Order: sequence, then C-alpha cells, then structure tokens
Amino acid sequence: MNKTEFLQELYNHLLPLSAEERSEIIADFEDHFRAGLERGKTEEQICAELGNPYTCALQFLRTSDTQQTPPPPPPQYNAPPAAPPVPPYGNRTPQSVNDRRNKTLWGILFFIVLFCAIGVYPASIALMLCPIAILIAAIVAVAFVPTGIMVGLMISLSVFLFSLGLFGFLLTTWLLKLSYRRAGF
Repeated sequence: MNKTEFLQELYNHLLPLSAEERSEIIADFEDHFRAGLERGKTEEQICAELGNPYTCALQFLRTSDTQQTPPPPPPQYNAPPAAPPVPPYGNRTPQSVNDRRNKTLWGILFFIVLFCAIGVYPASIALMLCPIAILIAAIVAVAFVPTGIMVGLMISLSVFLFSLGLFGFLLTTWLLKLSYRRAGF
C-alpha cells in the first residue's frame, strides 16, 4: 500500500467526522509520511508502521465528540496477505519498455549504417577526387581542342561529382552519430 492509497482509505473511514477534523487528521498523517521519507523510508514501510487505516481511523472516531457510530470494519478474509500489485511489465513502466525498444532499434540502425559506411566512405572519397581525374584526363587528351561547352561540361561534372561525394560522406557520418547517440552505447 502506498501513501495515496493509505490516506484515501483513512479519509473514507473518517467520513463520520466533520470536514475540518478530517483535514487535520489527514494533514497529521501527511506530515508523518513526509518525516518518514526524509529519514529514507519508503511509503510502503511507513504504511506498515502505521498499520491498518481502519484501526487508525477507529482511534479518532472513538475519541471524537460526535454521537455517530463508527463505520463497520472492512471485511476480513482468512486468505494470506496479498503480495503488492505487480505492474504488467514487472518493475518496468511502459515508458521504460518503449525507451528500451527505441534504443534497440537505434542500435540495429547503427550497425546497418556502419555496414553501409564500409562502402559509402570509399565511394564518397572517390567521387570527391573525380575532379582531379577529370583535370588529368583533360591534360592528357591533348589531341582535341577543348571548346567552351566542353570546359563548362567538365567543370559542371566535377562540381556535381564532388558535391555528391561530400553529401554521401556527411550524410553517412550524421546517421552514424545520430544512431550511436540514440542507441545509448
């Protein structure tokens, strides 16, 4: 039982009292929880120390000036005490399950991009070096006289291939860094 459940059950048992008395009692119990948490105790340990909310409420109902009778005790079963409720994911919350799944998927993406980088990096470097190859080919091919259109085509092709290689290199690097960070390696 946690603090909220304990205080709600205590409040329900204190309904015969006035609203002011109930508020004072609940405030006292909240102070008790606050002090216990400051000493390093868990809410469950504090609830175990306080005992059953019904018996706590019964003490206040007996000492109050009201003429109302206390509510009947909650039904008692001879079953063994129930274990604390277990969330459907064990100790993990749905958020932590999603985080773990996301990290796994990003880890898989990292290894896929890493495998692709083995081919992309050399290809990108080769594309960035293409302008040098085109320049050498133009110098070696002295046999033809380059015209203005031919020079413009070679420059355009050089810029395009260099840009394509640079884009592939930067994109692969960015994907590797992003997937590495998101995977939490």
